[in-house]
Amino acid sequence: MRIKPFISILIILLISLYQGVNAQIPGQDGSMENLFSHNSAEQISTQVQKLFLEGLLAVNNTFLEDGLTLLLQAEKLDPNQSGITHAIANIYFNLNDYNNALFYAENSLLKEPTNPWYRIQLAQILYAQGYYQAAVKELELILSQHKYHWVALTFLIDMHQKMSFLADANVVIRERILEPLQRMATQHYPRTSQPNELPIQPFSQMHKDWFRLLHKNFEILGMPDSMKTVAREMQYLFPYDQGISKIAPKSDNEKLSYNSRFTETTLNDTDLHKPVSDKSKSSLPYHELQLNKTPNNPKEAIEWLHKLNDSDVKLINRKTLALEWNELFPEQGEILSELGWIELELKNKNAAKKWFEQAIRSPGLRSQKSEWYRQLGELQAEAGDLEPAERSLNYALHYDPDNAYGWASLAYFSARYRNNRAQAESKIKQALLINPEDASLIELKGDIYHLFSESDEAIIWWEKALELGGSTQRIRKKLSRDYD
Repeated sequence: MRIKPFISILIILLISLYQGVNAQIPGQDGSMENLFSHNSAEQISTQVQKLFLEGLLAVNNTFLEDGLTLLLQAEKLDPNQSGITHAIANIYFNLNDYNNALFYAENSLLKEPTNPWYRIQLAQILYAQGYYQAAVKELELILSQHKYHWVALTFLIDMHQKMSFLADANVVIRERILEPLQRMATQHYPRTSQPNELPIQPFSQMHKDWFRLLHKNFEILGMPDSMKTVAREMQYLFPYDQGISKIAPKSDNEKLSYNSRFTETTLNDTDLHKPVSDKSKSSLPYHELQLNKTPNNPKEAIEWLHKLNDSDVKLINRKTLALEWNELFPEQGEILSELGWIELELKNKNAAKKWFEQAIRSPGLRSQKSEWYRQLGELQAEAGDLEPAERSLNYALHYDPDNAYGWASLAYFSARYRNNRAQAESKIKQALLINPEDASLIELKGDIYHLFSESDEAIIWWEKALELGGSTQRIRKKLSRDYD
C-alpha cells in the first residue's frame, strides 16, 4: 500500500502561491492539515516555494530524480519545513531507496511529531524494509490518537493480511470497524461525516465487504464455528443478498443479534518442524501420496509436508512432492522453506539459499520468518555475501527478538566474519539469557572462544554442552583438537 499525496500537495501549493497560505495535505477526516509546520511564524521564501512547486510538478510528471534534485535544493535553503522533507522521503520511497526515505521521514516527524501522515509514511518505510512489528507500533500510535484514521486503519489490516496474521486482521476488522458501525446503526449516529468517525455507513456495500473479508479469513484459518457466526450476522443485516444466503448455515434458521460479541481462539505459534512422538497417528504413508492423492489447499499441503518429516520417506521423494505442491500453491512460505530445509539435508546449499530467498518474501508467522531469515543469513555468510548476510540476521531478530538461535547466529557471524569480540560476546550472552540450558548454544559459545584462539575457555563450554546432551560425535571431535 503506497500513499502518493503529490497531487494533493501540488493543488494546495498552487493555492498557496496565489493566496499566500501555507501548503497542506489531506487530514484524516477529509479536512486539510498543514504540510508546513504549524508553528512557523514566517512565510517560506518565494525561492523555496518555487523550487518546491517545480519539484512536485516534476514528480507529478514521473521525473522523480529531477523532482528530488529540486526538493533537496529547497530543503537546503529552508531545512525547517517538514513538508519539504516529507516530500523528499516520498520520492526516495518510490525510488526504493529506503535508507534515505527513512532518514527524511524521521526528520519530518522530529519537526511535527503529532502529524499522523508523517507517521504513516514512516510505517510504510519500516514495513518495506521488513520491520513489520515496528510498522504496526507506529500505526497503533496513530490510532491511539485518531481512533478512526481510515488510512492507518486499513493499512494496518492490509499488513496483517499480507503477513498472513489473519487472526490479528480479524480482531481489527471486528473491534475497530464492524462494532463501531453497529453502534452507529443502533444509536442513531449522525449520517454526516464527523471528525474521528468511520467514513463508511451502516448497511453499505463497504460494510458488507468487511464482513466478507472476516468470513474469508476464518475460512482460511479453519474456524467453521466462527464462519457460521459471521454468516448468520451477515444474513441478519443483509437478508436479501443472495450471495450471503448461499454461505449462511442451512440447518439453523436462528438469527443471532449483531450485538453478540465475537470471541476468537488463540492460535498457538508452535514449532512445526518438531518431531511428533506418536508416529502411528501423525505420519502420512508415502504410498497414499503415490496414488495421485493431492492436497486440496495450501494448509493441507503444509500439514502433509510436516507429517512426512516424521516418517521414513526418502529426502528425494519429499523433495519431489514439495516441488509439486509448490507448483500447485505458489508463494507459500512454509512450502518454500521446506524445500530449503530439504536441500540443506541434501547438502545443496546454493539451492537451499534460493528457496529461503523466496520464503522470506512470502507470508508466514513472525517466528517462522525469523527462522527463514536466520537460515538465509547463515547461507549468505558461507557464500561470502557478508552485507546481505548481516542484514538477514538482523531481520531475523526484528521479526522475533526472542529467537535465541537468531542471537547465536549473529554472535558467530560477528566473531568469524567481523572479528568483533565485543559484539560476539554480547549477542551470545543474549542468546543464553533466553535459553541458558541449550546445549547447542553453549557449544557455539565454545566455538566463539575457539575463533579468538582461546582454546582452554572453548573446552570448558564444549564439555558443558556435552554434559547437557549435545552432539556427542561433533563435540568429541572438537575436544580432540580435530576442529575445522
